[in-house]
Amino acid sequence: MPSQAQWSKLNEFLAQVGAFDDPMSLAVNTLLQLRKLVLFDQARIYFLDADGKVFDEYLVGVSKKVTKDYHGYYSEVDGDRYSATKRAKEKERAMRERAMDESLPKGRLALYQRIYVVDWSQEPHDTRFYREHVAPQGIRHSTGLALHDAEGRTRALFCLDRTHDAAYSRDDTVMLGLVATHVDNMFRKLYTQVPSVRGDQIAMLTGESGLTERERQVCTLLVRGMSPKAIAEMFGLSVRTVYKHVQNIHEKLGVSSQLELVAKLSE
Repeated sequence: MPSQAQWSKLNEFLAQVGAFDDPMSLAVNTLLQLRKLVLFDQARIYFLDADGKVFDEYLVGVSKKVTKDYHGYYSEVDGDRYSATKRAKEKERAMRERAMDESLPKGRLALYQRIYVVDWSQEPHDTRFYREHVAPQGIRHSTGLALHDAEGRTRALFCLDRTHDAAYSRDDTVMLGLVATHVDNMFRKLYTQVPSVRGDQIAMLTGESGLTERERQVCTLLVRGMSPKAIAEMFGLSVRTVYKHVQNIHEKLGVSSQLELVAKLSE
């Protein structure tokens, strides 16, 4: 059973991540806040579409070349044994079977996520995946969690790696299980809730004014009061790039400041 201290930390964590009503923003902020609960040296989030294909990613301490090589080659070597998306599909099937066995209503496919840890010292070292992908990064232990839409399809896949010797403890896996279960419920609801009025307005302006998907995300966070610097940190962008997005948003929506932007969306 989780300790009182763990419940307290979880409640504080959920209060910090619960203000986001966009799935990608919720996932990224979850990872940024998660480091306060469970230590890791590098991490990645893979965002999947409804067909299970990776369409975007968020990286912490991992180069884009590493993930490009992984998606393009290493996820398929050694019989797909270490394919993160394949494992996600297997978990989806298990969750669906469990939902049928327990007669869970639609949108409630799992009550608790089990967290699995890979100790790379115990995995075969003669595989190409280990020799060419894991060992060069110095990864010692890996774990992760997944977030799903209302249909139970994986939409955000977290991979958390440690490059130091300390293994993930039982307290770590308990906390990750709690985080995964509660954030997953929050994440699912974003696919079923009626969008807020402001969310509807942003969506409408996206179509009318030609905002790109990234500009829409930046616009949403600006309206919530986030600074360009904080947005840059969230998406792994340079502050200069975010300011360029802000400039484009202002031009397309005919405003000249963040206050005017908020006022326009509040009309």
